[in-house]
Amino acid sequence: MSNAGKFSVPDIVRRRALGEGQAGAHWLATLGDTLASLERDWDITIGAALPGGTAAFVAEAVDPTGQVFIVKLPTPASDEGRHEAAVLTAAAGKGYVALVQHDAVRRALLLERLGPTLEELALPLRDQIDIMCATLLKAWIRMPGGAPYVTGVDKANSLGMSMQSMNQDLGQPCAQRVLDMALMYCRDRAAAWHPENDVLAHGDPHPANILAVPEHEGHFKFIDPDGLAIEPAYDLGVVLRAWHDGIAGRHAHDIARSHAHHLSTRTQVPAEAIWQWGYIERVSTGLHLMQLGETDKGREFLSVADTLTI
Repeated sequence: MSNAGKFSVPDIVRRRALGEGQAGAHWLATLGDTLASLERDWDITIGAALPGGTAAFVAEAVDPTGQVFIVKLPTPASDEGRHEAAVLTAAAGKGYVALVQHDAVRRALLLERLGPTLEELALPLRDQIDIMCATLLKAWIRMPGGAPYVTGVDKANSLGMSMQSMNQDLGQPCAQRVLDMALMYCRDRAAAWHPENDVLAHGDPHPANILAVPEHEGHFKFIDPDGLAIEPAYDLGVVLRAWHDGIAGRHAHDIARSHAHHLSTRTQVPAEAIWQWGYIERVSTGLHLMQLGETDKGREFLSVADTLTI
């Protein structure tokens, strides 16, 4: 008997899966049976899908004792090249959501339930920044063996190529001097890569990817790691990319530099490396947002990057 009608899939996740071709369509068609089999094998009852996810079926699940967890099944393409389960296993709950169960064949994760996201708490931006820095310091660990993680050289080179490609496809909305600066920084970060400086990095730390720990006030954990073998400055560059506050007028560059210095002070990571990754991420994110149709938001990132180009 099919379980296709038992679990409702959010429209945005359904569209994402169908856009992934045959693999995504198969994932969607068999999702009900997959979830039913997980209920049997993990002795849980899975509830309705939670809102907010775009690339995975995410829902609460309850075990016979009443304890509540989160079950997550990413769509095939969204899971490609990521090392979420490996990162969570290595972290063992430190700085990251705890992984309770993992089934590699069904690409399913059972996770501890956390509280609201940092984004939902609507704290002042600097407080959010400091919380992310403190949590990253817990989350960064030395590289474990096993998975073939993307390195700092890989990341710098791929970002350089993708920025050029996106800019061309979009009709060159990025000023040439901005693109040139971003590409120069990509070369700098690739040249600066040394494996002994690597940590197991999150790859995309932002306020929607960090949640409060309900039983410990003031404590937070990251979710949805990509998993990179890269210098800590990369994660901080991702934090820096959207810190636009106050970056205007004749002192815009100094203000932006002070943001990088603040991140450096909080983590003891070199400010120049944070600055370079932050600039690269601003340009890359701006182009990516435009590619997704969020033109105004994307132009804001590119405009800030232009202001910072000297």
